Amino acid sequence: MKANFLTTLRTHLMTPAVADAPALFDLIDADRENLARWMPRTASLKSVEDEAAYLFRSQERIASNQFWLAVIWVGNRPAGTIDLHNFQDGHAEIGYWLGRDFRGRGIMTHVLGIVEDVAFSQLGLHQLELIIATANTASRAVAQRRGFHQDGILREHLLTASGNYDDAVFYSKLVDEFEA
Repeated sequence: MKANFLTTLRTHLMTPAVADAPALFDLIDADRENLARWMPRTASLKSVEDEAAYLFRSQERIASNQFWLAVIWVGNRPAGTIDLHNFQDGHAEIGYWLGRDFRGRGIMTHVLGIVEDVAFSQLGLHQLELIIATANTASRAVAQRRGFHQDGILREHLLTASGNYDDAVFYSKLVDEFEA
């Protein structure tokens, strides 16, 4: 069933457009409480205009090679986003989220593979990093399915919406591991 979903619904990545803001905001707003646990910027997104401003700022950062962001499309519907950020010395961190109707179908595992190819083959990166809250078992499973190496636990590393800190698992993948 999971494999059929990907073969029957076309999944692709697109450069973000400000025009995507209403649909992305609706996805976030429909699952705000759950997403806020893992995505701190959720608290600052109170309107379509806030999402549009985020996308506009993202476009500026993309143009200056500080950021890489794509909207995940499933069929003709935006499903979430994936990005590369904190570029430094051939390394970048990955961030991603999916709307609730798109989770559990193998979409993010598939999309992460595409982003690995972009990062290593097109951007010439040496290492990709994922920093995931220890309690975020779904995202941790994605990292494991894609063969990311668990390097350790970062104690009280992630600031939560409630002002507390969560432990995080640090995962990495090297270009040699991608090519293997």
